[in-house]
Amino acid sequence: MPRGMPHGNSFRKFGGPDKRLHLLKTLVNALIKHERLETTFAKAYETQKYVERLIDITKYGKSNLYCNDMVNFWVPEEAQQNKLFNVLLPRYSEHSRKYTRLAVLTEWTDKDMKSHGKMAVIELKGNPLPPLPVKEGNPHTLQNVLLAAAKQDWDYQRSNVKEN
Repeated sequence: MPRGMPHGNSFRKFGGPDKRLHLLKTLVNALIKHERLETTFAKAYETQKYVERLIDITKYGKSNLYCNDMVNFWVPEEAQQNKLFNVLLPRYSEHSRKYTRLAVLTEWTDKDMKSHGKMAVIELKGNPLPPLPVKEGNPHTLQNVLLAAAKQDWDYQRSNVKEN
C-alpha cells in the first residue's frame, strides 16, 4: 500500500480541506523561496508531490493559460513566481522528474507536549545551500562484511593472475 493512502484515504487530512490546502500552499511557497525546509515527514512528503507537479506545469510556459492559473493559485507572490520561472525553470529544463530531495531526520520529543514526530528535510535539487549529510551504511552488518570479504578475495585473485 502506498504511503499516501493508508486505509483507503487518498491524502492526509491536516485538519480539514481548507486548512490542508492553506498549509500546502504555505509550504510550497516557502520551499520555492528558501529552497530547503525542515518539517514533519507527513507534511514534507505531501509538499514534495505538489512542488514537483508545479514545476512540471511551469514547463508549459507563461503563455499557457493552465500554467498561469496553477502558478497564480499555488504561488500568489510575484517574487516567488519570478523565481519559479527565471531561476528554477532553467535549472530543471533538462530534468524530466524528481526535482526535490527528501531526507528523514531522527525522531524528536517535545517535553512540553509529550509528542513524537518524524521529522524530514525537503529541498530543491541544485540549490546553493551546503549539501545535507548523507547517512553512511553500517560497515559491521552481515551484508557489508560479506561484501568487503568478497572484494578482498577478488582483489587478491586479480593480483595473483597479473603476477603469473
